Amino acid sequence: MELLFSKFTTAARRHGLLKRFAQLGRVGMAAVGVLGSLVASLVELLAASAEASDTNEESEIVPSGGILNYRTGKLDDGTDPIGWYEKD
Repeated sequence: MELLFSKFTTAARRHGLLKRFAQLGRVGMAAVGVLGSLVASLVELLAASAEASDTNEESEIVPSGGILNYRTGKLDDGTDPIGWYEKD
């Protein structure tokens, strides 16, 4: 068994298989890195495109005592001269 292993390693060195295995390992690691970056970018894109629910509806605002000013996005008393208070 030891003689067979010795002959194999000698033949592998002669044909440059060890260098090819090392190159294959480096290419594999690079491919894993690129694939990981691609997946991370895809997750970031999907997270950025997710829509948040609109929690500032008038039905929720009325009990709180303010009117939504769509210019500022905040509740106020409805007296902002350049604000608007109805959804377009």
